[in-house]
Amino acid sequence: MNDIKLLGRLTDTPELKQSAAGRAYAWFTVAVPRRNNKDEADFIRCVAFDKLATAICQHCGRGRQVLCTGRLQVSTSIDEDTKRVRYHHTVVVGSTHFLHDPNRNVMDPAMAA
Repeated sequence: MNDIKLLGRLTDTPELKQSAAGRAYAWFTVAVPRRNNKDEADFIRCVAFDKLATAICQHCGRGRQVLCTGRLQVSTSIDEDTKRVRYHHTVVVGSTHFLHDPNRNVMDPAMAA
């Protein structure tokens, strides 16, 4: 089973982009505090597609608290200098809840892909 849930805050404002095929996508990073030490966080790279990517870009900015669910995807590349394999870990987001918005003080409904 490959199922991930992240509860954290966006480290920057996501930007909506389009692939060569015309598919909308957005990359963003979620800072997730560690359970045993709130002074430390893991910074997890995420990507969303289509309507979900559009919604994230419209409703989320730096510092916005989100709950993302998705799956872990691992890809590889070769470092040209060292010729070593590099592993890239990304969460492909399938749904998200927009939680705390300090400007509106309401909860947004979940946005599903």
